[in-house]
Amino acid sequence: MPIQAFISCRFPVEDTVETICQMLQPDIVPYISRDVKFGTIPHKIRERIAASDCLIVVITEAGSSDFVQNEVGIAFALGKPIFAIYEQRIDVAGIQPYLSTYVKYRSENIGGITTDVLSLKTAIGAEISSRELGGSPEELLELLSRNGILGIYPDRSTAFRVFEPIWEREQDIKIVGSSTEGFKRGIGIEARELLAGKLAKGDTASTVQILLTHSSFAEYREAQERELDGYIVAQIRATDQMLQDLQKRTDAADRLQWRFFKGAPTCFMIIAGNFMLLNPYLYMQPAYFNFAMIVRDTKSPFDVYSHYSQYHFQRAWDDPSLTTPDSGLNDESQINASDSR
Repeated sequence: MPIQAFISCRFPVEDTVETICQMLQPDIVPYISRDVKFGTIPHKIRERIAASDCLIVVITEAGSSDFVQNEVGIAFALGKPIFAIYEQRIDVAGIQPYLSTYVKYRSENIGGITTDVLSLKTAIGAEISSRELGGSPEELLELLSRNGILGIYPDRSTAFRVFEPIWEREQDIKIVGSSTEGFKRGIGIEARELLAGKLAKGDTASTVQILLTHSSFAEYREAQERELDGYIVAQIRATDQMLQDLQKRTDAADRLQWRFFKGAPTCFMIIAGNFMLLNPYLYMQPAYFNFAMIVRDTKSPFDVYSHYSQYHFQRAWDDPSLTTPDSGLNDESQINASDSR
């Protein structure tokens, strides 16, 4: 049976939106509301979204709108998976935390996304099928419990909303990520805000250690994720500066430490005491669109927590041949040298 999708877009509907809807068919049946979106229409839109399997946001060069933001909010509240197809020069930070996945396009070459749309249709089908599955067998629950897995979530944002009380409570924090930009884009909260609360003056018990990506490896992710040249390097630079400022402002001293790992990350991670949030990276897309899980320390040397705390953080942090306090941003030869990779 074809998937029923509510198409969220600016009004009036543009030709680009019509073209994309044609690409989605016949596997996905798109519904576009052509009513003027005022007056009593919102309840009708909610009913249509509720009757759909998913919501697909289509954003053209004209940009987003309040109606699109509202429709995304309705779909999220109804528990509908949300996807996006958007012009790559458009800033979609306002809706990114809610997206399961997305496709970017250039308006001068809309036909160039045919393959990406096929992949998107596969991802949409898989996401909807996974949400329709019933309860897990007792054996699976036992296996998850034995390995300390407390929950698996569709993306980083959803997982962090569950994890946030743990973050607030625990005092020993460790983070692995390319930069701290993933907090804003993937969770919807500025890293500075979260870390400042943890390192507030007078709170001498909390400690934060952050393992970032060395700048010499940034260009690999830029190419894979189709980001502009220098985009991730700029994130790393901004993160380094933000942490320096935060360290001074909070008098954190050694309670806030960060280092740079000479390798591309494979999994975003937050350790908070005896709990952990894991969000694996994808080759061709930022990690925060991928599934995430929360695990606990079972005290077994073979559980998920033990493996990741040792091999994804501590041993990397302690290895001076791979990890350095120097980001490499002040040495252009180091950034571009192939032997540093």
